[in-house]
Amino acid sequence: MIQRLIESKSHDSSVKILFLEPQPCIRALKYAEGLRSTEDDVRLIFAYTKKTLTQFYGYGDELFDRMIKLEEEELPQQIRELFDTENIDIVHSHNAPDFLTVAAIEASQGRIPVIHDIHDLISIRSTPYGTLHPRDPHALESERRAVTECDGLIYVTTGVEEACESTYPIDQKPTLVFPNYVPRRLIPSTLRRKLSENDGEIHMVYEGSIDSVNLGSHYDLKDIFKAIADQGIHIHIYASKENPDYAAFANENGYVHYHGHLHTKELLQEMTEYDYGWAGFNTARNKEHTDMVLANKVLEYVVCGLPVISFNHKTQQDFIEENGIGIVISEMDELSSRLREQPELDKVRARVLECRHDFAVEDEIGKVLDFYRSLA
Repeated sequence: MIQRLIESKSHDSSVKILFLEPQPCIRALKYAEGLRSTEDDVRLIFAYTKKTLTQFYGYGDELFDRMIKLEEEELPQQIRELFDTENIDIVHSHNAPDFLTVAAIEASQGRIPVIHDIHDLISIRSTPYGTLHPRDPHALESERRAVTECDGLIYVTTGVEEACESTYPIDQKPTLVFPNYVPRRLIPSTLRRKLSENDGEIHMVYEGSIDSVNLGSHYDLKDIFKAIADQGIHIHIYASKENPDYAAFANENGYVHYHGHLHTKELLQEMTEYDYGWAGFNTARNKEHTDMVLANKVLEYVVCGLPVISFNHKTQQDFIEENGIGIVISEMDELSSRLREQPELDKVRARVLECRHDFAVEDEIGKVLDFYRSLA
């Protein structure tokens, strides 16, 4: 059993964790799946301001004991009431934007530890994060306060950690780097026959966000997809949200295939049909940001048995090369020749198949529980 964080609060032996996020996200859902897999007596409450997980993704609310919608006025007061009515022991607040972390800090006034989980630093972007503009002074001030006034920090990558610590005075706060691991139930148990075994051609897959509005953003990928196709490599696109512009784009090129959106479990099973997973971003406007990311798709490709192909985004490159799970290129012109280097490819494929079950969130969640304890 996990030790009681604040034993004087209740005779109930469970630990009560308040997740905060304006729009509950997949990362929070992964945490919940991991925490629910343990033998520890954990109670999870999620407070948010927009949609629930199930409203947004079609599932997820069932992983939490309560989903509580907050009004955007008087947030500290509402959160303070939750501390008492739900007997909260620790707050795990997710960023981008950061105003709920700030509200929790104001509500707590040192009574209850507030963890700030940093997915994305707004201050180093040049393109919007949803409706949040990186030059919005309120957003920047919220980021500064959340990072510097919280009790502990969780980073999604080492790159985010380095960027944050070079920007803000962290004052030796407790910190943890916790990547976006994959729930074990989503890891395909079997791998399908490759499309390339039927036609002898290379089939690459891309899954995730695509942007046809913010030109030059890291998800503006049409030119990259066209360059892949121009080398005689099929690129199969699965969008996190339907994008008719990319559907039309695919209709213009026989090597570009748009498959729309699939739910995650179905998607990961279908991706096993391909040869490689593409994880390179457009760096025209957000190079500093792309150098600190480790995209969700990297781990999802690996659990599907796919070697990862990426540009040399620093954090992502380090992860790929340290684990031997893919190929990193500097320029698109390198792609075709690198995919003909058979000894290297055979080694990478073997490594991916060897380690594809090693990135389950259930196997790593103990680090988060230990981090909660460290703040008790």
